[in-house]
Amino acid sequence: MNSVTLRKVIAPIGAVFILVISIAWMAGLFTDKVAPHEVEKPKQPMGATWQVELSSVAKMESAPASLKARETTLISSRILARIEKINVRAGDQVTQGMPLIVLENSGLKSQVAQAKSKLASLQGTMEEAKNALQRTQNLKQQGLAATAELEQAQAMFTRLSGEVQTATQAQKEAEVTLGYSTILAPIAGRIVERKAEPGNMATPGQPLLALYNPMSLLIEADVREALATQLSLGQQLSVYIDSLDMQIPATISELVPAADPNAHSFVVKADIQFNEKLRPGMFARLQIPLDQESVILVPLEMVESFGQLDRVWVLNDHQLSRRFVRLGELHGDKIEVISGLKAGEIISRVVK
Repeated sequence: MNSVTLRKVIAPIGAVFILVISIAWMAGLFTDKVAPHEVEKPKQPMGATWQVELSSVAKMESAPASLKARETTLISSRILARIEKINVRAGDQVTQGMPLIVLENSGLKSQVAQAKSKLASLQGTMEEAKNALQRTQNLKQQGLAATAELEQAQAMFTRLSGEVQTATQAQKEAEVTLGYSTILAPIAGRIVERKAEPGNMATPGQPLLALYNPMSLLIEADVREALATQLSLGQQLSVYIDSLDMQIPATISELVPAADPNAHSFVVKADIQFNEKLRPGMFARLQIPLDQESVILVPLEMVESFGQLDRVWVLNDHQLSRRFVRLGELHGDKIEVISGLKAGEIISRVVK
């Protein structure tokens, strides 16, 4: 066997031998082995413990609601005129009868002056006709005046009396129209919105200001049929205002008897007490009580939250293990656990 053939045989055998040695070394054949034994888990330092048990609580259902004003109005002009002055802005408190908007009224004042002048002239002419009628009646009694003269004097007085009444009515109408140039607050309340500025043209029926009475705020909620049919007038409920983190009492004042055929819900209105922080349009939740229910409540301080995940430490055989839970409603300083725990288990806080 020549050297070339020998190298061809030895090379594969050497490669296999090296591979076997590598596998044996990786398997630990050339190192000392540790005898099998139990490795103790590091103990977590425990704090206060709590035994999980069922608690009976009154369940609540929240119905979406909003704050609305029972007394609200849009203020507009009754005449076509240019706005001369606006005395209020959004958020201002006003009293009933307070001047809000002043319209340009020079032409209206001129009409009132003309109506007064015309009425005064007619009243003077009527006074003369009245005196003339009186003289004619006296002469007629003495036989010194003809019947035709008396009838003519009577007709003149009657015609002038009618013209005076017409002029009086025209003066009143001119004064009323002049009064429309100053727009007064119809109710006491707060300005919600200012929709015009001085210099704009006020058109009859066009809203210029929005006003509401803050003392007339109420809660209006859409309640599903099954719950709405169990409510009654005068029933006391509670309302939660999300933006203010505020819980306030409410009394049902109106139950709309017709349901929404699309949403299958009823409109429920409830009166609330005045609070200066409340504004129309705020989102609220009407809390409607349901039957008592047994739930698991644990102290809020024993729940750890990581983003959208919540977990507790469960004590089992003197060891703490993490367990993820699904939480429900908050009840004071305790929170409901929907899943992840069962009655009888013990949870603990981990001292960090």
